[in-house]
Amino acid sequence: MTELTATQRQTFRAAVDIYQAYLEALIQSRPLKGGMHWKKIRGRDYLYRYRDRHGHGQSLGPRSEHTEDLFALFTRERREVAARLRSERLRLQEQARFCRAALIHRVPRLPAKILRRLEQHETGRNLLVIGTAAIYAYEFAAGVFLEPAGPPDLLAASRRRLTLVAAGEISWDELLGVLRRTDRSFAPLPGGECRAGNRHGFRVTLLKTGDQGPGKQKTITVPGAREPLPPAAGNLHFLTASPKFSQVVIGQDGAPATLAVADPRAFALHKLWLSQQPDREELKRRLDRRQALAVAHLILGHLPQYDYFATELEMFPQDLVKSAARLAPGVELAEDGSREF
Repeated sequence: MTELTATQRQTFRAAVDIYQAYLEALIQSRPLKGGMHWKKIRGRDYLYRYRDRHGHGQSLGPRSEHTEDLFALFTRERREVAARLRSERLRLQEQARFCRAALIHRVPRLPAKILRRLEQHETGRNLLVIGTAAIYAYEFAAGVFLEPAGPPDLLAASRRRLTLVAAGEISWDELLGVLRRTDRSFAPLPGGECRAGNRHGFRVTLLKTGDQGPGKQKTITVPGAREPLPPAAGNLHFLTASPKFSQVVIGQDGAPATLAVADPRAFALHKLWLSQQPDREELKRRLDRRQALAVAHLILGHLPQYDYFATELEMFPQDLVKSAARLAPGVELAEDGSREF
C-alpha cells in the first residue's frame, strides 16, 4: 500500500478540475447538437433546426427578423462552445502528460476509454461498475495505491473484463453501440446474455438490478470474525441499493475518467461473502478475500467518512480491524473490538 505524495495529489487535483471544466463544456454543447440552416421552399427561405446527421428536426419558420436572430444566436453560441471544448481538450492532453510523469496513471486503458464514452452518453452515467475495476475508485478516494502483487493479482481482472449494472436506463443495444465507438471489434458473445468481447479478449457484461449473486443465501461467519455476514450480502441488490459512490480516476493514458461504484463498505462485505462460497473456484475465493480485506483496510485507515458500525466491524477478521485502526488518526479500539473516537 503506497500513499500518494504531495506532488501526486496536486497533479491529481489539477486533472480533476480540468476534467470537470471539460464535462461542463460538454454538457453546455448538448443542446447545440446538430445545426441550423436555411432551406428554400417555393422561392421562400425557411430556417430549419436539425438535431442529428440524418436531418431529423423541424422548421422554425420563414425568414424574418426573429428567425435571423435565432440563427445568429445559435451560430454564436455554437462557435463559443466549440472553442471552449477545444481549449479544455488541449488542457486535458497537457495534464495527461503530467499525470503519466507523476505515475498516477492507474486504470487500464480500454476500461478508462469505455468509462469516458459512457459519461458522454445521456444515460451512461447511471451505470454502476462492480467487480475488480471498482477498487480503483476506492484507491483514488483514499489517496492510496494498493499493491497488486499476489498470487492472485489483486487488480488483474480489471485488465480482462468490465462488469456494469443497469437499472433499466440504458439498453443492451445502446451499450453495444458505445462499446463499438470505443473499439470497433466489440461483438456480442454467444449465450444470449448481455456480454460482448473484442478481438483481444476483453469482455464487458451488463447486468440488471434484478439479477442475483451466485450461491445460496445463508448465514456465514468469516474465520477470525465475531459476527456472521448478512445473508443478503451475496445479492446484486445489496450493492446497487447502497449509496452511489462516484470518483474521478486516471487512466493509463493519463486522462481522467469517472467511476460510479457501490459504497465501499457494501463492496467489502459482498466480496467477503463471495470468498466463503464453497462452490466457487478456490483462486476466485482467495482473490475475493484479498479484495474485501484490502478495501476494508482502505476504509478503516483512509476513508473515515465511510465509517463502519461496531457490529459491521465484527463481521471482519479482528486482526485486520486492529491493524487498520492503528492507521486512522484519533481512533482507538475498545476492549470489545469496537471503535472509540
